[in-house]
Amino acid sequence: MYLSLYPSIHPSIHPSIHPSIHSSLCLVFLPLCGSMPLAGWVESPGYPRGYEPFTSLTWARCAPPGHTLTLALTHLDLEDGYECENDALKVYADGSLISTLCGTMSLEELRLSVNPSLVSSPGGCLNMSFSADYSNTERHAGFRGFYTIQDYDECDDPNNECSHFCYNFIGGYMCACPPGYLLNADNHTCSVSCTEDLSGSVRGQVNPPGSPESYADDAHCSYSLSVQEGLQLVLEFIGDFDVEAKPNGECADAVRIVTRSKTHGPFCGTVAPGLIDTGSSKVQILFDSDSAGTNKGFTVVYKTKRMTCPIDVTPHSTVRPLHQQYVTGATLTVTCDKGSAVELPSGPGIKSNMTYETRCQKNGLWKPLYKCQLVDCGVPSLPYAVKVEELVSTHYKSEIHFNCSSKYYQLESEEAFTCEAQGLWESRTGQTKMPRCLPICGLTETKTFSSGRILGGKRAKPGDIPWHLLIKSPRGGASLINDRWAVTAAHVVDGHKSLTLHGGMVDALYQKAVVMETEKIIIHPDYEKGISDDSRTSFNNDIALLKMSSRVELGPNLIPICLPEKSEGAALEGKMGTVSGYGMTDKVNTARMLHYADIGEYETEKCNETPTNKEGNLVIFTGNMFCAGLEGSSDSCQGDSGGPLFVPKSGMGNLGDPYRLKGIVSWGPNCRDHSYKGYYTKVQNYLAWIKETIDQEEQ
Repeated sequence: MYLSLYPSIHPSIHPSIHPSIHSSLCLVFLPLCGSMPLAGWVESPGYPRGYEPFTSLTWARCAPPGHTLTLALTHLDLEDGYECENDALKVYADGSLISTLCGTMSLEELRLSVNPSLVSSPGGCLNMSFSADYSNTERHAGFRGFYTIQDYDECDDPNNECSHFCYNFIGGYMCACPPGYLLNADNHTCSVSCTEDLSGSVRGQVNPPGSPESYADDAHCSYSLSVQEGLQLVLEFIGDFDVEAKPNGECADAVRIVTRSKTHGPFCGTVAPGLIDTGSSKVQILFDSDSAGTNKGFTVVYKTKRMTCPIDVTPHSTVRPLHQQYVTGATLTVTCDKGSAVELPSGPGIKSNMTYETRCQKNGLWKPLYKCQLVDCGVPSLPYAVKVEELVSTHYKSEIHFNCSSKYYQLESEEAFTCEAQGLWESRTGQTKMPRCLPICGLTETKTFSSGRILGGKRAKPGDIPWHLLIKSPRGGASLINDRWAVTAAHVVDGHKSLTLHGGMVDALYQKAVVMETEKIIIHPDYEKGISDDSRTSFNNDIALLKMSSRVELGPNLIPICLPEKSEGAALEGKMGTVSGYGMTDKVNTARMLHYADIGEYETEKCNETPTNKEGNLVIFTGNMFCAGLEGSSDSCQGDSGGPLFVPKSGMGNLGDPYRLKGIVSWGPNCRDHSYKGYYTKVQNYLAWIKETIDQEEQ
């Protein structure tokens, strides 16, 4: 709504508005009176006689909320100049320059080209600044303008968002709704008032507001139906069904039928739902529409019939007796199917294959009601490196298969496991313990061994002997036998509570070696402790197990070696094996690089030619040892103790005949006296002790 003051004021009234006009204005703009004038004149100093040199003027006014401030120049006579460099009048709206004026313009020119732009935003401000230079020889009159505060018609603003009707008033606006609609809390949008309680009515019909013509926009209707217990409501859509749907089939508008236990719908489109036996004495019919569309709606009629209880009491069960309908008072015996169970509300846990009796109540519900649910075996707890191929379901009769997370492991059993009725995963052979992934042992990824110089031996390259571990202090070796255990000679680790081992390398100074810390050192219980190695006369049971503090990550340069098979013979019988170590060579006492040598096992008679210790006493040879070497050529030596002697010899292992740990470097004569004979702990004699110890530690 705009109120123009300019035409009602005679130009001769100056400089203020006539009192009678001001009084009438206060009646119209009562909230604004007393704060600021609603209209007035603004002019340059000395107008109309002319302004003096170096004259300046600043002027500012602001409109109250819901109003705008307009300025209409009636006279403009200033000194002209290039880009108004001499005298200039500048007008600002809300802080932004909107016009720079100079020269002389007629009233018509001002009305057409200047005045329409001299308007503030709602609640905004207008500012003017006038400045003259050093001369006004032509006695230019200056300027004069009339300002007014006018109500802003917010209803013309496309951003006011009134959904239906907009009414402007001085200083603001309001949104309104057509009959039957309510203004929402946002004070801009309207929704239809269609909430109705039809409780007690046993017959009738429901239509959305506006139907059978186009139903109302932005409707959110709720029709509540309620009848006495023992009766249930039956709903049927009759006549045309026309509820707006989107092109993809989803509902733009929708009708829903809600009971205490179920929601039917949403329904939309042009195909009416079928007859709905609600099975409930209380029903809500809900209808929602958006802000557009010309659809016709629907008609749903309701009636009652005697309450019945659902035929399907609970899934995964059988009932007796079996009828087409169960009315109030009927009783049933419910038995959960095999593989389903009931979680009792009280008492111990889950009860499988439960049988119970239930009765149809007036409210259409069975009581008591225990839901038979499929037994859920849950996600199995898997051993290290084991993973499930694909876990689709964990319920009764679901089947899972396993594999290993690394190519350096192999499943000990590839049986599938099935979720059984007792809630356990079970294999076809009755196993309930999950299969393990065991490290693949005794297979190297290198095909040939490199040459080089162990005493009289060759230098290994990465991956040749990936089970060999180095103990730097005390100097010795060990063999990795799985991803957490290693075996070594007892005399190497005797007296030590913890050790550091290095693997995955052939260079003792390799910076990226795999470093392993021991969690436990277990020396064979029959090993004789506390005797100096130099004076020792018995190295019987010279074997120890090392448990790492964590599993090692296997790779091409770090792989365990297989233990011997129980059926292997005691002697190599002419076969060759390989011994490796970082010990003494022909040139140095301790080698930086890993060396190996192919050697043969001697007959027992030759091994009985036992050497003496440094004190000259014979060292006892027992059946827990064997000796090996290659006369005039190679042998293990000082610093190699605890390291492996494995078969077959280097470069000959394969999938059918993997490398196995035959012996552990134990003792021997001075290896530089060229007797080339070393004594080794016979690992085959300790298979039972190794297995029992590891099993006990990993329980």
